[in-house]
Amino acid sequence: MEIKRNGKKVVALLCSLIMIFAFAVPNFAANASTTKTVYVDVEKNITGQNVIQEPVKVVLDENKTIADATKEAVGANRVRIRGTQYGNYIEAFKDDTVPFIPEEDYDFYDELYELTDGIVFRTDIPNQPIVNEEGWLAEKEYNGISGWMFTVDNTMVDANNVYYTGDTKLSDLPDNAVIRWEYSMAVGCDIGLEGYLPDGTLNEWGYYNWNTEPTPPFFNTRVDKSELIRKMADHADKTDTAYTNALNILVKLYGVTQDEVNKAANNL
Repeated sequence: MEIKRNGKKVVALLCSLIMIFAFAVPNFAANASTTKTVYVDVEKNITGQNVIQEPVKVVLDENKTIADATKEAVGANRVRIRGTQYGNYIEAFKDDTVPFIPEEDYDFYDELYELTDGIVFRTDIPNQPIVNEEGWLAEKEYNGISGWMFTVDNTMVDANNVYYTGDTKLSDLPDNAVIRWEYSMAVGCDIGLEGYLPDGTLNEWGYYNWNTEPTPPFFNTRVDKSELIRKMADHADKTDTAYTNALNILVKLYGVTQDEVNKAANNL
């Protein structure tokens, strides 16, 4: 009788374990992380120079962020990310930029100077310094408002009109999204986007006063290069004619049509 009772206890225990395992499996599956594929590149087209990072595909846990994907794409030691009250901010990329003189080489120097009364080019404002970092292309180089901006599939906002940030999770991006970093010296106006510029005056603390209305793009021919960037990243031979032609199209700031971009992408 003792053996029979013990046997029943063993059977009951086994049944309990089976039931626990059966209920636990779906939970494991639900908690398992999934990956997300994005594409990343880093451009400095306003300088008329080549890209810092050619297009690459990045596959990461979907809980990672845009900042994480950027770091993965270029290498952790080639990007500088600063934590702010608004989240992670990409302030510089490693780059040996050929000397660039805004007065001579920047296509929109006169326009930006006039719109801001030249204040963004002044070097005598302690709280609005202009920097020059050896081996990096950083914010506030060349003028007091320059810096890195990015779009996701050629837009700065999501479907709910909320701005993407460095802390945006990859799970919140479209599949195969293109994270396109571009250097701007006019808060986006010089890369075909609208932006808020200083009004040419300083406040009592020595910082720029900013316009409350956006300034239109300095040119209205910005095109969507998202598919081109995807195709370039996936292209096997980075030395063939199709890729070289695509790279030449990518670095053109303006003066290229959407049809030309699409054709270059289709040739890859």
